[in-house]
Amino acid sequence: MAEVTKRTDETDGADAPVAARRTTPIEFFKQVRREAKKVTWPSWKETWLTTMMVFIMVGLTMVFFAAVDFALQYGETLLIGARRLS
Repeated sequence: MAEVTKRTDETDGADAPVAARRTTPIEFFKQVRREAKKVTWPSWKETWLTTMMVFIMVGLTMVFFAAVDFALQYGETLLIGARRLS
């Protein structure tokens, strides 16, 4: 059976959750702009280089999975006897 603990006022509210302050939409967008100014944006060169690296990795991954698919297809063909080893 689960233990039931009684809350006492001996903790002086140290663990009591603090209610979040509600903000207006205008204040929210002000905060968003203020935080966006803190962001360090990459340069055009960094963006271009990162994009090319992503394309290269996608190409390598595509070749790898095509090779694995071909090997599995060939193995399955041998397994079911549709092709014999010469």
